[in-house]
Amino acid sequence: MAQSADRNPPDRSRFSARFQGGFTVLELVVVMVVIGILAVVVLPRLSLFDGFDQLGYRDRVRATLEYARKSAVAQRRNVQITLAAGSVTVLIASDTPEGAAATTYDRNLVLPGSNSHTFTAPAGVTLAPPAVLVFDALGRPSAGGSFTITGSGDPIVVEAVTGYVH
Repeated sequence: MAQSADRNPPDRSRFSARFQGGFTVLELVVVMVVIGILAVVVLPRLSLFDGFDQLGYRDRVRATLEYARKSAVAQRRNVQITLAAGSVTVLIASDTPEGAAATTYDRNLVLPGSNSHTFTAPAGVTLAPPAVLVFDALGRPSAGGSFTITGSGDPIVVEAVTGYVH
């Protein structure tokens, strides 16, 4: 029995007051100040959403081209799309192209999900090259082409014969 008394663990109550773990208030304040400085200086330089803006704009331009082609076929009217560096505008002819080619695009073709016939690119995003495309009543484009959005990778291609957009 005497040996078992020697094996008892030491009394931890006398160590608990001296060796408490944790941070002091001063250490916490310094860490928060350093994080605040990093947030102010570093985070604005990180372009976290630029890639999303470019891809989103690319998808919207592609969807608008497809919508314009389908609208031309459905309404049997010529549809004109003006692709500028920072904006896209869609107009539709009020007359049918049966005799003469429609040259007056006097009606706005309102885009789905908006109240407008035009939209602009996000800051720092451009479309190249600028062009004016016309889809006829059969969905054929006036000219095919390849259009690129800055930094988005894959170009938007409009097939010259079929008008297929991919």
